[in-house]
Amino acid sequence: MKRNIIIDCDTGMDDAQALLLALRSPAFNVLGVTCVNGNVTLDKVMINTLKVVEHSGTDVPVYRGAAQALIPEKSQNAPEIHGSDGLGNLDFPAPVTQPADENAIAFTIRTLMAAKEPIDWIMIGPLTNAALAMREEPRILGKIRMLTMMAGAIDFGNTTAAAEFNIFADPEAAKIVFEADVPKTMVPLDPLWHGGQVNKEYIDQIAARKDLPWCDMAAKIMRRTIDMAAGSRRRYAMGEGAVSPPDLLTVALAIDPSIGQFEQYQVRVETLGQYTRGMTVFDRRWNREFEQGTHVNQMAVCLSADPQKYGQLLVDTLAK
Repeated sequence: MKRNIIIDCDTGMDDAQALLLALRSPAFNVLGVTCVNGNVTLDKVMINTLKVVEHSGTDVPVYRGAAQALIPEKSQNAPEIHGSDGLGNLDFPAPVTQPADENAIAFTIRTLMAAKEPIDWIMIGPLTNAALAMREEPRILGKIRMLTMMAGAIDFGNTTAAAEFNIFADPEAAKIVFEADVPKTMVPLDPLWHGGQVNKEYIDQIAARKDLPWCDMAAKIMRRTIDMAAGSRRRYAMGEGAVSPPDLLTVALAIDPSIGQFEQYQVRVETLGQYTRGMTVFDRRWNREFEQGTHVNQMAVCLSADPQKYGQLLVDTLAK
């Protein structure tokens, strides 16, 4: 039976691949895609998301969300990673569809409150939309089966030494989400270096199905990611000819959690530190606390992934 899901994203290169996987997955019934400022400005995120949905061969509504962080002057973008357009400057055709008229926050609240069965909520961008929805209507927490998020890092960040981008882009929003009493799965940066990469053999199989627009788009973005990483230290972390899009791994784990190895942790968000703003602080002590019966600041955290199961899921979902 398909699971009903809402996906919240800031569509850059890794979000695009993740969206294609979610939209093509037989495990998911995607009710809507909500957009938030992040990898690029919200206007570009909207355009990119519409492009991806059109390439997916599905008809799923796209909603406009927050254009800035909860503290507006702290808003972030990352065109140096995703290209000025957010999709690696690959010049995909302009979308012909339009976003829905309803705001992302209103759509999320309405959809969750009307749900007869709990819904999966997947977040692969800054957590601004989620925080706004939770703050406006706290009752939605009882309507969520699992909140799965690409967020944070255990060992080191990718935007600062301490902080991962999605959290750094709006730590105040992340704090609200982490403190919500709802089941949570967290995919930090760390599993990307421990099996969470897509190896060349799987990229080649996806690229071979260029007759399918979703495979054509995914393969082009994967290969552009490899090209953009070639002159940086990221190449050595990923392996030759491989990619490790964090948002793609997050959606894959939402489809099949057996791909990952998880541990339960208490995790909190640092909002004040001079050098550590946006850091996710994990209690990893041998005698660490984990309270039963609550999900506040507690979550299942992915530490590693099986690269063969991961790659095969991508091929089976996209290329067959």
